[in-house]
Amino acid sequence: MFGLYLLFLLLVANSSGSKILVLSGMPARSNFIYFAKLGEHLANAGQEVTLLLGHYNDLDKIAHVKKLLKFETYNTVINKTLFEKLDKDYYEKAVSGTASLADWVASFGKTIVEDCSLILENDELFKNFRKANFDMVVFNTFTPCGALIAQKLSLPYVAFSTTRPESPVHTFHTRIPSPISYIPTVKSCLTTKMTLVERLQNMAQYVVALYYFDFVTLKPYQMLKTQHNIKPESPMYNFLADAEIVLFGVDWASDIPRPLMPNTVFIGCMLCQEPKPLSNEWQEFVNSADDGIVVFSLGSYATPGVSIEKAEIIAAALARLPQKVAMRYEGKPPKNLGTNTKLAQWIPQNDLLGHPRTKAFVTHAGMNGVAEAIFHGVPIVGIPLWSDQFDNMARMTEKGMAVTLTMATLTSDELYEAVKNVIEDLSYKENAARLSRIQRDAPMSTGEAAVFWIEHVINHGGQHLRAEALNLNIIQYFSLDVIAFLFVILIVFVFVFVKAMSFFCRLLCKKTGKEKVN
Repeated sequence: MFGLYLLFLLLVANSSGSKILVLSGMPARSNFIYFAKLGEHLANAGQEVTLLLGHYNDLDKIAHVKKLLKFETYNTVINKTLFEKLDKDYYEKAVSGTASLADWVASFGKTIVEDCSLILENDELFKNFRKANFDMVVFNTFTPCGALIAQKLSLPYVAFSTTRPESPVHTFHTRIPSPISYIPTVKSCLTTKMTLVERLQNMAQYVVALYYFDFVTLKPYQMLKTQHNIKPESPMYNFLADAEIVLFGVDWASDIPRPLMPNTVFIGCMLCQEPKPLSNEWQEFVNSADDGIVVFSLGSYATPGVSIEKAEIIAAALARLPQKVAMRYEGKPPKNLGTNTKLAQWIPQNDLLGHPRTKAFVTHAGMNGVAEAIFHGVPIVGIPLWSDQFDNMARMTEKGMAVTLTMATLTSDELYEAVKNVIEDLSYKENAARLSRIQRDAPMSTGEAAVFWIEHVINHGGQHLRAEALNLNIIQYFSLDVIAFLFVILIVFVFVFVKAMSFFCRLLCKKTGKEKVN
């Protein structure tokens, strides 16, 4: 009887949780694992979480949470073969330094929009969504389709960014104050201390980025919104402004001091965690490294785009190091691979970064990798390739824990000297350790913070966090109407003043003329 009573209590406790639909959005494995981790935290807090699958996702990487989450699937255009082709084509350009935002939109962006169209047209999928009776949708800000799904279901939603507020993509449409005088815009690679020329550059890039986002990136989503008659009263560029809250997976260790709005919250690194014990293979590798180890990874998708010529440049530099090198790499091994370098298609990155023998991290500077390096206090040599990676390295370089290199012009000597420098110059390690202490000194863990804010807006809504600025148009927000009104008043005043002075001058001239005649 007592056992049945406990079972009843468990069922009641489980049924009291909210039902949340989580959308990872991007087909990249790192994003999928990120949002699966978020789902794990929510599920452990008693929420019923459903993760939408359809992209090329690696379920083996989240085997430990399969029992915690529910899954919805759909037919997708993004299968493994297509994704790997798009990935290889794009990163070949990125590695050579010729990739642009237009290239990304023409490949990944276009495909993700096609995938969004398939979702919105899937009546069976939406039937299941409505049957599930969700309370909230959580989606990746990188793919606005999540907002369309939530709005079609007439559900409130939380927008979740795996990176910092990238002005103006995040900042302008959430009305986060983002003065271009000291806050660098996306892909500007500027620091907070700008010269006059750099502020001009920052302003130009801000305007271009805002235009591109609103009228190029969001245009196909606006067409889908119109086609499916989804909340027509709110244009697509309001998809972040319409969120109950916007969460950012960064903290003040990885970003610059900046103002935020009440409904925009930094929660920290979602995937950062203490290192787990290494396998026998990797433990043996670390134990043999008397001078320490260097971890090398360009992420799960950039490696296939690295040419053999570029790989040999990298391998030659790493071979000169006295440290052992754990190198994540796919493809034909470089001919000049050093005896100190261990190649692997996958490495236990977090566990290696957390090992006391790790001296440096050579990375493409994705936000997750950068955050893990900060968490473990490991200096960085960054070789950014696309998106926020350039800005990530600009921040880390400014904070004194990193050196930034350019892949297109990379030489073996340059890479060797950079790694040698961040290891031998103790200031890099000291700054990394300082940022690690800042990141770790938080009132609650990232998972707890994410759960708290999502549950908060489920229970109370987000209206009390919503500033009136979100309801103002551009003219009102920048007080252009007030400035125009005052300008008109000034013009009228000047006109009246000039006319009055002209009148009095004529009057005075006439009086003076009469006196002379007399």
